[in-house]
Amino acid sequence: MINYAPDNPIARLLDAPPHHQMILKALMRGRSLNQNEIDRFGDLGVRAIDLSNPWSMQIDRVAFYGDFFQFADDDDIRGLQVITMGVMSLDGLIDVMAWHPSTERVAMWTGDGFALSEYKIGDHVGPGSAGLAVFRSPMSWLCAGCKGIVIVRKTFAHIVLANVPVLIAEDESHGVELRHMFPAGGAAPRILVRAPRTKPQVAA
Repeated sequence: MINYAPDNPIARLLDAPPHHQMILKALMRGRSLNQNEIDRFGDLGVRAIDLSNPWSMQIDRVAFYGDFFQFADDDDIRGLQVITMGVMSLDGLIDVMAWHPSTERVAMWTGDGFALSEYKIGDHVGPGSAGLAVFRSPMSWLCAGCKGIVIVRKTFAHIVLANVPVLIAEDESHGVELRHMFPAGGAAPRILVRAPRTKPQVAA
């Protein structure tokens, strides 16, 4: 018997708003990773537990249209095999992200999502934050243990990240890329750069 207490995550999922249920249904239309695929991720430095953080990754076929995608039918020649991942915000599961690993292309399904793991943004608002880690791609994010975010809809970065005081980029060129997401002369987070075995440095 399911305990329908408010703190029961299964109960919350079953009672989720229709939009959240639609997102979950779309996410689950793909297939789970097989063992060979899990092993390949392992060879690249990704822990198996992170392949289901926070939702299990799926293999599906989609057609890309800029920052968006549509799910493809089996006979749709435009369809590319991708990995789909759930996009979590503070409001729960809000979108599906498609990732084409060989090209590192990413896109959202409904457009309600901004970044992979965007629910973590709220933990880095205010002067006490040590900095929000930002990754170029889902692969680098996975290799880092899913700490931080992957921005998908870059044109909204200056709005969504307006109250985040510090962003931590992968390297100098990524730091410059992040800086370009914010209007020149306007308010912007301080951009730091992760450096192996050293403290982060301010991006040029």
